[in-house]
Parts: sequence; C-alpha cells; structure tokens
Amino acid sequence: MNFKSFNLWKNSKLDRTDKWLMLALSVIIIIGLIAQFSVAQGKFFNKQILFALFGISVFYLGYILPTDILKKICWFIYGIAVLLLLIVLVKGTSALGAQRWLSIGGFSLQPSEAAKIACIIALANWLTEHKANSIFSIISTGFIILLLPFGLIFIQPDLGTSMVLIAVFLSMCYWGGASLAQIIGLVSPLLLLISSALGEKAFILASFKFREHLIQLDCSILGIICILALSIYFANHYKVWKKNIKVLFLGLYILFCLFISVVGRPVAWGILAPYQQKRLTIFIDPSVDPQGAGYNIIQSLIAVGSGGLYGAGFRQGRLTQGQFVPEQHTDFIFSSIAEEWGFIGVLVLLIAFLIVCVRLLILAKDLENDFSQLLIVGILAFLCFHVCVNIGMNIGLMPVTGVPLPLISYGGTSMWITLFSLGITQRIYADNSPISNR
Repeated sequence: MNFKSFNLWKNSKLDRTDKWLMLALSVIIIIGLIAQFSVAQGKFFNKQILFALFGISVFYLGYILPTDILKKICWFIYGIAVLLLLIVLVKGTSALGAQRWLSIGGFSLQPSEAAKIACIIALANWLTEHKANSIFSIISTGFIILLLPFGLIFIQPDLGTSMVLIAVFLSMCYWGGASLAQIIGLVSPLLLLISSALGEKAFILASFKFREHLIQLDCSILGIICILALSIYFANHYKVWKKNIKVLFLGLYILFCLFISVVGRPVAWGILAPYQQKRLTIFIDPSVDPQGAGYNIIQSLIAVGSGGLYGAGFRQGRLTQGQFVPEQHTDFIFSSIAEEWGFIGVLVLLIAFLIVCVRLLILAKDLENDFSQLLIVGILAFLCFHVCVNIGMNIGLMPVTGVPLPLISYGGTSMWITLFSLGITQRIYADNSPISNR
C-alpha cells in the first residue's frame, strides 16, 4: 500500500462539518457534564469528563475514516464485535443481574455498544448489494446479519440493546426498499405480544398447571384492538375485497394473530429474566411495589414533575441531591435534569437532539451513495431510539430497559460509540459538502 496516498491529516477535511450539528452536539455534551457534576454529589464527573475528552479522539477517528475504507473493513469490524460478545459470555463481569462488561485496565467496556455500530456498518454494506424489497429478503438479511449479535446480547441479558438492534434493522430495511406494509407485517407478532401483555384480560380460553406454575391462555382487550387495527390496515392496503384468495389469506392472518396473542404471551413471558418480568409488571402499575421495583419510576416521575417551568436550580433539586432517584447518573439522569433545570432546560436539551436528528435526516436525503445513505439512517435510528426510550422510561411511558441517554448518561463505551458514529456522519458530510452544505 502506498501510505503517501492515504494521508489522513491531508484528507480529513476538518474545515467542512455540519456547523448546526456540531453546535447541537457540543450543547448536549456540556449539558451532560453539568448534569454529572450535579448528580450523585459529582462522584462520576471526573471519569465522565475524561470519557468526553477521549471521545474527541474517537470522534476524529470516525471522521478521518474514508467511507470506502469503512465499507471494505465492515466484516472485520463485525467479526471483532461478535468476538467481544462471545468473550463477555465467558469472562465478562456482572452487575445488576446481567453479564455485559469486560474489565480492561481499570475500565469497564460494554461490547454490546460496539455491536450497534458494527451491525449498522454491516447492514449498510449488505443492503447496498441486496435490496430488502420482499419479506423473504428482509428475513434473510435479519438471519445473516442480526441473528448472532442479537442472540448474544439478549442472553446477557440486555433487552434494551436487543430492541435497539431491531429498531435499527427495520429502519434500514425500510430505507433500503421494504414497504411499510412489509415492516408492519414483520413487527405485528411483537406488537401483539406487547399489547396482550399490557392490556386488561378480555377472556380466558384455558388455564392449566405446568411444573407447579399456573399458565393461562388469555387475550387482552388491547390485544383484540391491535388485531382489529392490523386486520383493517392490511385489508385496505391489499384491497382484499377484489379477490377471494386475499380474503382467505386475511382470515388466516387473523387466526395467526389470535394464536400469537393467546399462546405467545406465556411463552414470551417465560423467556424473559425475572428482573425483566418485574420491570414490565411495574411499568403497567408502579404502585404494585412502590418501595421495591416500582420505586425508581415513582421517584423519577416526582422529580420530573417537581421541576416546573424553571427548575429548582443547579444542585438544588431535593430528590436529585437527596439521591432519592436510584441510578440517577445513568438510566434516570433525565429526571435529574428536569428537576433542576425544569421545562426550559429540558426544552433546550430536546431541541439540541432534534437538530442532530434533523440534520442527519437531511443529509441522508441529499446523498446519492446508497451505502452512505444507509449508514446515516442506521445511526439516526440508533440515536432516536435511545433518546425516545430513555426519556419515555423517565416519564413512565416506557418500561425500564437500561437504555442510556446518548452523551448524557454516565459511561465511556456508550459515549465513544455515539461520538464515533457521529464522526462517520461528518466524514460523509465533508465528502458531499457541495451537495449538503447550507
């Protein structure tokens, strides 16, 4: 290789970045550092600022990597990520009932975070060459790219990151050629399981004992509503009244939905770890265990609500400074920001995240290269899912799944992977600045 032709400093194009995105990114990091200084008596601030400083180098690493080089080494990156996930199963360290971390030089690294960007790069490469324009192609892509890392992450167990991979996969498939009907058809079993688990029971078909456990085959009211909504959507989309065979397929689909709702619920519930079952139960009604599993959500809701318009002020939050909200430096840091900075502070943070997401979406729409487009969409889906789920679980709209708030929650691996991903987007922006420069 001629190293003179691969001069990273010469080709870094540091003068061409999306200024709006970089401004919003800086605001998010500053808010995160201020929040870490405030929560848990600043216990994690020193490490977090080191993570942020090293993150600048990681961002630059993503920025200097040419997209064509990234495409060529995508399977190497994917293989390393899978290897690290395998090592975690053997030599990983455990915390809070999950084995997710590797201890290296006094730091804990979380390979599942690296698996996110590895899967995004691999999916972008695969979907560039294999269009996801049929149910079969979508499923085959999922089996080839996603199944192994998804399975290794799920058994750690890490339900939150597993769901991130699914959200990224479906978003990239949709951008890569899949129709909305195909995507809905694929996620409908999951929608039915969730709706059946969360809704009030409409009727019980049967109940029996299995190894001293009472198993009920039932269907919820929300499950029935979901089945009706899906049936109406597909009936209208495929115009089933035009052909009898379509009516037959719709009938079979409805029977399949009923089967998933009734039988799939106890099976899926049994797959979840006990602490995951408790999180879902508490999500439905936190008051069931207000001093135990429901304590986090209840305290988070109180903290968010007490912030008001302007908040209590920096290091003045009663619940934040009293450390009434557990895990306030990681999963529930949003509630601390809401309590101390109020609606105005939360609005600034949300606007900053919105600017990042909108700029990425604009960039993806302006690009002509399929691989670059899919990379941007995957990174955008990853960021949006993290922000929506983390904030959702802080205000009681989502179950607690351990999904961090990007660049805000404490953690080096999460911050570095996010900054590396955004560095990649800025390299793509720089390479296409005549098109996307505004």
